[in-house]
Parts: sequence; structure tokens; C-alpha cells
Amino acid sequence: MLENSLWFKYNGDKSIRATLADFYKCTTSLISNNEVELYNILKKNMTKRELKLYILEVSGLDDAAIKKEMEIDDDKVFDKLKHTSNRKMRQDKIRQAVKRAEGEDDTEEMGE
Repeated sequence: MLENSLWFKYNGDKSIRATLADFYKCTTSLISNNEVELYNILKKNMTKRELKLYILEVSGLDDAAIKKEMEIDDDKVFDKLKHTSNRKMRQDKIRQAVKRAEGEDDTEEMGE
């Protein structure tokens, strides 16, 4: 379902789940299996530019390539965007949403 998303465009072979586990330094078992739900959590909590920057960073592009792709000429603007993107990813709000998603999945599986 992520075929038309930015994530798939730049990270077709990487899973959001594994990437978030690496970012939060935890095992993938603590994060939901639902890739679409995880992508929606990121979309909900970040601006489009912050999300695109995060996706491009995860894809392995260097800063110059990211600036070119996002059409950013000013280093200060890029640094600020990078800072806010990373700050939001470190917030407990996103981390807890990712873990809550897993908890909801567990409840549904146990009820079946």
C-alpha cells in the first residue's frame, strides 16, 4: 500500500519498522508490523518537508544530494530543517505512538 508514497520512492527495499527500530535503538519486536500505520504516524507528527528530509536521510543520500532533491539553497534553512526533523523523531510522542500501534495490534490478535 506504500507503493505511491515517498518512502517507497526512496526506500523501496527498506522497511519503516526496521528503520525506526534502528533509530530508537530497540528491537523490531517492539514496533508494529503495520508499515502503513507507521508511515501514517510519521506523516501525522511531522511536516511534509521534515518527513521528506528524514526519508532522504534514511535512504543514504548525503547532505548535498538532499539539498538538491528538496531544492534548498540556504545552508541555514537546511540545518534548521534537519534539526527540527531529528528533534521531532526523538520526541516521546512519536515513540509512544509507534509502541501504542504495536499494543493495539497485540490486543486484536489476542481477541481472535
